[in-house]
Amino acid sequence: MQANQKWPEIGEEKRLNLIRQEIVEQSDRFNKDRTFDPSSYGKRDLSIISYGNFYFSRTWIASLFAIGETLTRCKWAAPNNGPIRILDVGSGTGASGLACLSLLRSQGVTNPIELHAWDYSSKSLNYLKDLHRSCSDLWPNSRVHSQRLNLSYFPDEKVKTKFDLILFGFSLNEILQDQDIQESTTWLKQAVQWLKRSGRMVLTEPAESEICRNLQKVASHVVEENKELSLWAPYFNGLRCPMTFQDSKYFSHEVRKYKALAQVEKINRQLHLEIREVKFGLSILGFDEILEESTGPNTLRLISPVKKRKGTLSFMGMGADGIEYLYEFQRRDLEKEMIRDLLAMERGDAFRIVGDLSANENRRIRLLSSHEFQPLFTPRFTT
Repeated sequence: MQANQKWPEIGEEKRLNLIRQEIVEQSDRFNKDRTFDPSSYGKRDLSIISYGNFYFSRTWIASLFAIGETLTRCKWAAPNNGPIRILDVGSGTGASGLACLSLLRSQGVTNPIELHAWDYSSKSLNYLKDLHRSCSDLWPNSRVHSQRLNLSYFPDEKVKTKFDLILFGFSLNEILQDQDIQESTTWLKQAVQWLKRSGRMVLTEPAESEICRNLQKVASHVVEENKELSLWAPYFNGLRCPMTFQDSKYFSHEVRKYKALAQVEKINRQLHLEIREVKFGLSILGFDEILEESTGPNTLRLISPVKKRKGTLSFMGMGADGIEYLYEFQRRDLEKEMIRDLLAMERGDAFRIVGDLSANENRRIRLLSSHEFQPLFTPRFTT
């Protein structure tokens, strides 16, 4: 609608081509150039509208997965009464913050909600407020408070409000793009002061290996330097990501399937970009103490694709003891339905395997059809 209103004098195909050209430039900016000058897209209607018609929904979906895990496996609960206060840091046009509002309402949370949005682009913040107002049926009894800030520098003004949820939706790498690991750790450690004792800080980042490794390093360092904090995700028992600190074939990120919007499909017909999966790195921090979970290979998070070879099905999993294991089935032992279910598993799924497991010297575990898989967090989009 915004695109139609901005350029009513040109036809739909020309508008689509304008958007497509800008999307290619944005893709290069995100994946190749890694430049996020405020003038590059935060001040231009074409850039914001192009992002909104193509990338916004993917950021929204990634946020739903991350916040969904925060509410379930990571055991965050809304306060019994009073408002829920959410801070979206580097909010842009609001994909992460608004997705959070929508999910809370869809899960039956009835508290009043305040969404505080910080971004350097006043134009993006205005779009966010327009979206919130025009889709008010998705998040009744909620308000938006926006503030224009240059977050490359830690805000000088004292933040008086404490937040139940703090979201960094694909923004931390942009905010701290010129800072090293220690500088980023210092910045994020200061940001923790905005979090309530019962709150959670939810960080999602693009699924690029260096960005995801930096995310896990910074999150681990913040927890090491603040002993009151716990690392709730992506792994178990508050353990840091082992793949960040050792030579590993994989890096920590989610790969989730979802159905792209019809408008995204239309725009992408000439671009041939991947639009049926959303990929992102994840970390969740909180002050609550994590109760000890299983400490062996029975509790795990999937960290690789499921591989179908001539005689086996196998996948890599990060156990609750912080060790990578190779889990393997002999295909001859499996019925077709079980093969189908195993191939449908997604990177990032967390589950528990019931039954005795033992690993050989190469950390290979032979699984049997009798082993039962119990989901801990295995979200799916069905429409």
